[in-house]
Order: sequence, then C-alpha cells, then structure tokens
Amino acid sequence: MKVRTLLAALGCIAVSTGGCGSEGPQGDQGPQGPKGDPGQSWQVGDGLKLDGNVLSVRYGSETTAAVQGSDPRLNDARAPLPGSGSYIQNGSTVQDASFSVGGTGTATGRLTTKADLRVEATTSVQAPTPLLRVENTATSPAWNNFPVFTVDSAGGLLSRGELGYGTIPMTGKGLRLMWYPYKAAFRAGNAETQWDDANVGFNSWAGGNLTTASGFGTFAFGDQCTASGVDAVCFGSSNTASGTVSLSTGASNTASGFSSVALGYTNVAGGQGSVAIGYRVSATGDYTMALGHRVSTAGFDGSFIWGDQSTTNVASSTASNQFMLRASGGVRLRTNSTLTTGCDLPAGSGVFSCTSDRNQKEDFQHIDGEAVLAKVARMPVQSWRYKEEGQDVRHLGPVAQDFRAAFGLGTDDKSIGLLDIDGVNMAAIQALERRTQELRAKTAEVDALKAELAELKQGLSRLESAIQAQRPAAR
Repeated sequence: MKVRTLLAALGCIAVSTGGCGSEGPQGDQGPQGPKGDPGQSWQVGDGLKLDGNVLSVRYGSETTAAVQGSDPRLNDARAPLPGSGSYIQNGSTVQDASFSVGGTGTATGRLTTKADLRVEATTSVQAPTPLLRVENTATSPAWNNFPVFTVDSAGGLLSRGELGYGTIPMTGKGLRLMWYPYKAAFRAGNAETQWDDANVGFNSWAGGNLTTASGFGTFAFGDQCTASGVDAVCFGSSNTASGTVSLSTGASNTASGFSSVALGYTNVAGGQGSVAIGYRVSATGDYTMALGHRVSTAGFDGSFIWGDQSTTNVASSTASNQFMLRASGGVRLRTNSTLTTGCDLPAGSGVFSCTSDRNQKEDFQHIDGEAVLAKVARMPVQSWRYKEEGQDVRHLGPVAQDFRAAFGLGTDDKSIGLLDIDGVNMAAIQALERRTQELRAKTAEVDALKAELAELKQGLSRLESAIQAQRPAAR
C-alpha cells in the first residue's frame, strides 16, 4: 500500500501542469488479502521530502531545499496556467510569453526567433570581447570550439573557415554577400552564373555587377569585369585581365600578356610585360609600350610609341626596339628644372633648335681663330660607318677622341656636341675669311703695281719709239 500511495504521489508531481484528477466513488470492501512482505524503505535525494507515504518538494532556507524561500516565484499570485501571460512550457507550439535570464544557459536544439535577436552589453572597446560567437565542435576537420563567426564589442567582425571544406553558399542569379571558405573566396554584389563554383578561383575576390574572378588570387570589381589569369586584377567596366599577374582597368580593355597592363578605353596589352595606356592603343609585342591616342606597336618587340590626338589614323611602329612619337605640335626636350635649357623640334620641322641664349651662358673667352684653323687643318677627317649600322651607310667627320684632344670641348671623349663642332667650324671659317680679306687686299695692291708697271712699259715703249724716230736713216 505504501508503494502504491508513493507512485500516486509521484504521478501528481510528474503531471503538475494539469494537476491530479478527483477521486471516484468508493467501492465495496474486498476480501482481506494475504499477509504482505516486510515493508520496504525509501530514500529520496536533495530537494525532496518523504513524509509517510507522501513525497513533496522541499523549499525554504535549508541548503537542501530545491527552491529557496526567498524565490519570488513562491509569492507570485498569478495562476501558472496555460494561456496566462507568464506561463512557458515545453513544446513546439508558439506561446505568447516573455522571459528574462540573468545567468547562462544552453540550448541543445534549435533556437528560433521570429522577431529581432538583440545583444546588449556594456564592455570594453579598447580590449574587445566577443558579443556573438558561433562555434563548431566538429571532429572532421578537428575543430575544437572553432569560432566560425564572431562579432566583438568594438564592432569587429570575423568569419572563418577551412580551405577545402564546405560547399558554395549560393549559386545562380541574385544579389549576395558571400564568403566561401572552401576556396577562401569572397563575393559581394550581383551575379548570374559568374559566381557559380566553376567560376570562383581560390583566394579570389569579386564585387559589383556580373564580375568574374576565376583564377587563383584574382581580384575583379566593377561592372562585367573578368580576371581569369593567376593573380590578375580587373577594375572598371567590361575589362579583361587574362594574363598572369596582369592589370586591366577603365573600359573595354584587355590585358592578356604576362605581367601586362591596360588602362583607359579599348586598349590591348597583348605581349609579355607590355603596357597600353590611353585611347585605342595596342601594345602587342613583348616588352612594348603604347601610349596616347590611336597608336600600335604592331607586334614589334621592345618598341615604344606615343601618339597625339591630331588624327584618327593609327600610327604604328616600324621596327623592334624602336622609339617613335607622333607630335604634330612639336617636341620639346628640357634638361633643367626651370625649363630654360634644351632642344625643340618645332611642329612640321625636321630640324632641332637648341638653346643658345646669351642669358643662359657665362664665362665667355676669346678664341684665336688662326689656332683653331691650324688645329682643324691637322685633325684627321675620314669617311667611316657605325659598327651596328647598315653596311651601305657611311659618314664623314672626325672622331670624338681627336676632337676632345684638340679643343677640349664637350662632356667626354666619346661624343661630339653639335653646337661644339659648329662653333669650331665657325671659328675656322672666320679665320679663313680674315685670310681671304688680307689676300684680297694684297691682290688689289699687286693689281695696282701691275697697272703702274704696264703704264711704265707703255711710256718706255713710246720713249723708244721717239728715240728711234730722231736717229738718221741708215745709209
């Protein structure tokens, strides 16, 4: 009987949310049963109390009480019945209630909220601590409380993963902010198929509209930008960076060569180490550079070409390792910071005009023209050709070593300044002119003497004729 009564009491506790049912009518007394075994003793744990056949929950100030006497729930006059504003019970049915937890807690299943989930904390910003921390305790890979996602008290945001684990979070058309740990790839913006797994490179980044970063370590940002070469970078609109470590930015440019650069509009950098910057320029040979407007290196390696905006015709390089300019407004070369010294190739001209302004010169010295002329007369002047020039091309003039030794002009003995050799020629010409003037003077003197001599001869002839006329005729 004691056992039966105890089980009934336990049943009341187990279904406390609904209470025990009322007793039915008393039945007829049955026959006396056989004598039972000796009574069994019961032992209850902390928080429970066994009084005879009655098991109850202990509360009060004792250390073994399940509920302390100061617990405000003991004085809550509201009926703890289902449907009341303060009632929460286990189950999957949505309940209209609120709760507040002052300590810590653990939910081993899903925790769902259909409104906002808010974390309020007063903690250090200088030494941030996590406010929201999502961990994974998976064993493959061995993640022991691995912080997959963390938000700290200073606003720091961290999302982690493991290379080679996981699947792409989203494919197909749509807007997204996506971190793909399997490939250590990040995406932000709008895509159709550009951000599907096959078009996502390891350690890549892509953002904007319909951009593609399919190569390892690639970066693409803008509108319809494609970076497919290893470590390639693409910015702007409708650009392509397909060469390894290439860069393409602007609009409608292509950088397809290794380490090539294309900047501007509709430019092509197709050679290794090539650079195309400007508007409709093409650097298609290796180590070439095309700058400006409508010019092309035409596949000649090592060539450089620059074009102005004077025409819509395309100018092209004509040889490898060539430096070419199209400058219809002329070319100005300056060799000092004040831009007062240098040479000009004027518009439409084929002649360089170099600085010879008196105000840019100093330390003037007198020159002995005769000495210059004598040195010029002694200087070897030969016909020759440059070693790396064509066999049929020849030149005429002195060598720099002889010129430097004779006149000490210029910066070294490996070159002859055009202005210096012109100056030497001018000094020699002036000396010759002085000689010519002296010769003319002497020639005039000789001519006068010749005239006097002729006149004397004529007078002598007349005198002889007169003498002959006075002689008697021979008998």
